[in-house]
Amino acid sequence: MKIGIEKINFYAGSLVLDIEKLAKARQRDINYFKNELLIDKKSQLVDYEDVITLAVNAAKPIISEQDKEDIELVIFATESGLDYCKTNSTYVCKYLGLKSEVRNFEIKNACYAATCAVQMSIGWIASNLAPGKKALVVSSDINYDHEGRSGEEVPAIGAVAMLISSDPRIIEYELGKNGYYTFECTDYARPTATYDIINPQESLYAYLDCFEGAWAHYKSKIEGDFELNDYFKRMIYHTPFGGLVKMAHGRLLKDVYEGITKKEVRANFDEKVAKSLKISKAVGNTYSSAVYAGLISLILEDDELKPGDRIGIYSYGSGSCAEFYSAIVLPEAKEYIKGMDLDGHLDARYELSIEEFDELSKKRSSHADSSTYATDMNYPEGWYEKYYLGKGLLIYKGSKDFIREYGWS
Repeated sequence: MKIGIEKINFYAGSLVLDIEKLAKARQRDINYFKNELLIDKKSQLVDYEDVITLAVNAAKPIISEQDKEDIELVIFATESGLDYCKTNSTYVCKYLGLKSEVRNFEIKNACYAATCAVQMSIGWIASNLAPGKKALVVSSDINYDHEGRSGEEVPAIGAVAMLISSDPRIIEYELGKNGYYTFECTDYARPTATYDIINPQESLYAYLDCFEGAWAHYKSKIEGDFELNDYFKRMIYHTPFGGLVKMAHGRLLKDVYEGITKKEVRANFDEKVAKSLKISKAVGNTYSSAVYAGLISLILEDDELKPGDRIGIYSYGSGSCAEFYSAIVLPEAKEYIKGMDLDGHLDARYELSIEEFDELSKKRSSHADSSTYATDMNYPEGWYEKYYLGKGLLIYKGSKDFIREYGWS
């Protein structure tokens, strides 16, 4: 049985901050941001979008009427949960108009959550307990107010929606070719709705140590010897920022090719990995969506990637859990990804001033724990009418006694 991604979509919200503005405002080194971290811009929320609207606005364009009948599993992958009890996934079922005969739940495992959801979906489909039925995985996250904090340039917002089925069109997963690795740490955590713990050095080493462990486990699943460059046409890594991906790929190459030079590592990175960074450079860290944003970027940007090529994929989540797995590119992938008009979506975003960026962050923090409030529909001024009105996008109106209210633009 073939199992993989049948449809996929990425939603980056409607606002963006040029990273150069942030560097100047915080008196940071712009060359470090752009050349070492490999970040050019980062997406940001309007006050009337949230983790639910991002997810629904990512999924709505890819769900047909027939899909609504065929979907019987919905998993919401996030580290931006809204409630200690109620799952985000029920909102998705409601606003996409799915039938009631759907198993749905929310899964939390930091940036690994989407991969965990995908792997659960693969197992469910492979069981053949619901022949012909499909799983919808939505991954959606938002960032917190980081004004002036170290690492402020990295976190962003975004969502990816994927239809997982036995009729894949984008990639087919290689069943059983999975390596995973875990150990407990607190490199990153979100203890409250307004604050996150960031331990940069611990996070860096946890990411790299988990990569080495997951890679070793993956290799143990492959029969016989294989030559890395021949076996994998391309590689995708979870991308908080591009500089960390460079480090991980360098460790992989040094593990496989004794005596490889720095120049050879750079050339291999440019060939095997660099084209997967398009969205991360233009959007920032989208948490568990990031590795699938890399998949979209790679297929869109790499004209040498052909049907039948194998991709190696590394997914990491703080805390920690990681997985290395592989997939095969399918014939319809390129045409489908081009049809998403990703450039059009990214170019349509409103470019914020640093003052607007800071104001929006403060707005969210000011009411994140409030029971009753209305979102500001007129900030930035006139943007709702220009971008949202009449587009059929889901918007967040606010909360009344903690009950969230949504509507269509």
